Amino acid sequence: MRKTIVFLVILSLFSFSVLIAQQKKEEKKPDPMENLSIVTDPQPVPEPLKVGFDSITGKDAVTYLTFLASDSLQGRDTASLGYDIAAEYVASMFTLWGIKPAGDFMRPTRQRSFMMQRQPQTQEPKRGYFQNIVFREVLSNEGMVSVEWKEGSQKKTRTFYSNVDYSYSASGTQSFTAPVVFVGYGIQEESLKLDEYKNLNVKGKIVMMLTETPGKDDPKSPFNEGELKNKYYPPRRMRRMVSPKIQLAKKLGAVAVISIENSPKENLDVAERAIASQKINDERPIFPGPRRRLSLIQGKTMAMPWDGLPTIRISREMTDIILDFVGHDIETLKGKIEKTLKSHSIALTGVTFTLKNKAKTKLVSSPNVLGYLEGSDPVLKDEVVVIGAHLDHLGMRGDYIFNGADDNGSGSVGVMEIAEAFIKNPVKPKRSILFALWTGEEKGLLGSRYYVTNPSMPFNKTVACLNLDMISREWSEERLKMMSRMFGRGFDDKILKQIKASNFISISLDSNSPELADILKKNNQYVGLSLNLRKSESAMGGSDHAPFAMNKIPWVFFSAAITEDYHQPSDSVQKISKNLMEKIIRLTYLTAFSVADK
Repeated sequence: MRKTIVFLVILSLFSFSVLIAQQKKEEKKPDPMENLSIVTDPQPVPEPLKVGFDSITGKDAVTYLTFLASDSLQGRDTASLGYDIAAEYVASMFTLWGIKPAGDFMRPTRQRSFMMQRQPQTQEPKRGYFQNIVFREVLSNEGMVSVEWKEGSQKKTRTFYSNVDYSYSASGTQSFTAPVVFVGYGIQEESLKLDEYKNLNVKGKIVMMLTETPGKDDPKSPFNEGELKNKYYPPRRMRRMVSPKIQLAKKLGAVAVISIENSPKENLDVAERAIASQKINDERPIFPGPRRRLSLIQGKTMAMPWDGLPTIRISREMTDIILDFVGHDIETLKGKIEKTLKSHSIALTGVTFTLKNKAKTKLVSSPNVLGYLEGSDPVLKDEVVVIGAHLDHLGMRGDYIFNGADDNGSGSVGVMEIAEAFIKNPVKPKRSILFALWTGEEKGLLGSRYYVTNPSMPFNKTVACLNLDMISREWSEERLKMMSRMFGRGFDDKILKQIKASNFISISLDSNSPELADILKKNNQYVGLSLNLRKSESAMGGSDHAPFAMNKIPWVFFSAAITEDYHQPSDSVQKISKNLMEKIIRLTYLTAFSVADK
């Protein structure tokens, strides 16, 4: 019996030591080199892929890009003549190379018949390269808001006006009415024991919230460090995605958000913004007129995280008028939240908010350009790998042309070069490849969203989406260090010395498909980039891979550095790196071949 007890004690101590060792192993900080691939001496590319690989050159890329980013195309705005010319150019090159069309079925041309009897149609319908999409363009908006407070026989009503008391970007004529709930900053954080929705039912209601977070200007605020800072103040490239506060309000059933500027002294109030927009800034170019607003109307389209929850930005004056109906003001409520970091949310009993917006609109159209290479395997050829990039850019504002050489002429010519490489390479992959040039990315990923719900090839057999967006600009050493800190990679000086900034690229990819990281690292040995892999369960970067990611399609997002020329007329061909473009396009080609041939 005593031996048994001694044995059990020893076994327990051993199990405890193993458990402690496992915990230490789990608590071990991730190795910053784990997701790095630094290749200084590229190996010869495998012979079956060599012809296609060698056909991809920076010289060809610049040649194609010089036309796409020329002034003649006037910035390739969605549903413009410049974009249509760009689409025709890509389609003509697909025809020249022998890429099969994968767009809409073409309607037969109507001809006048001089025959007494019509002959029956015997030819099968043919496809073209264009997937035509109809959009609604908003030309102008007229809006008005009324807020009513009612208690018994008492009633008060105030009327407010667009671009004076509030601002709201509407996609068409609409109206809605709902009760109002003030939810402070609209935050739920269990780690802080802060729940500003506690004991409140916001389903079917409009939530009124302050922008930003409590303690925005306090360095000691928990929202200014670590995970909370990344969540509420994401890096520039991620700001296109919807705010987590809006996501939360939508999840809890709110029908709209009333947004109040947290600090009107630093973030201009609605009225001040309206006045400021009329002033001329001598330090910056003057871009006349607003940017165009388009929305999808044709066919079934998928909702995106930033869709479906109207957000109305109201002035501080309008805020206090609404809160005064129930005996409150915004500065007092804000002060209580800042001081205690606890919820001071309230239902505005008896208050109803009504918005009415009347829009003048017209219909316009713009195509995705789609071509494909059929796979070599009689069974696997039904499966598809999508290689895409958006062809559109921002067009013109007055006399300023936004040429969009990097964004995204670079990604577009990347897709073109990869298509040409697959045609030239004598060995074809087992699966089919869809080459896609998307329209309307700058207007909200409209082209790729439309394709996902109206695919020209079987979507349930789409095995991956490779997206190229802004692949031609080099990182500087300073921005590389900044990126390292921003994404928590912790590259120390020793690692940074191994990385040549002009040869560096950070690729985002689907963490649910670990084989993609292995494929990228394996193929990089033939290309020679300094490669950083950023794995994520959800789409990063707000580009055309997002609709595929939301439908559980494995994805990779190829993108180089973002510079001060982003969304400026200065984004020109003269500033791109043809060497970097060549390497990224070659890596995408090898990656696509690996995925399509496995």
